[in-house]
Amino acid sequence: MEEFKDIGVTLDVVLSIPAKTNAEAYERLDNMDVLKLLKLAVEQCEFKELESATKH
Repeated sequence: MEEFKDIGVTLDVVLSIPAKTNAEAYERLDNMDVLKLLKLAVEQCEFKELESATKH
């Protein structure tokens, strides 16, 4: 039976946060919980492999 191995991964993510100033954007970012940050990051990702995948 296969075992599960933990592998640490670090990703650089750029989020677009609506705000009038950078300070306001950082304040909004600081007030977000981890789940909200992850959802926002996934929503803004470009999944290039989906664009090039063949449909069967």
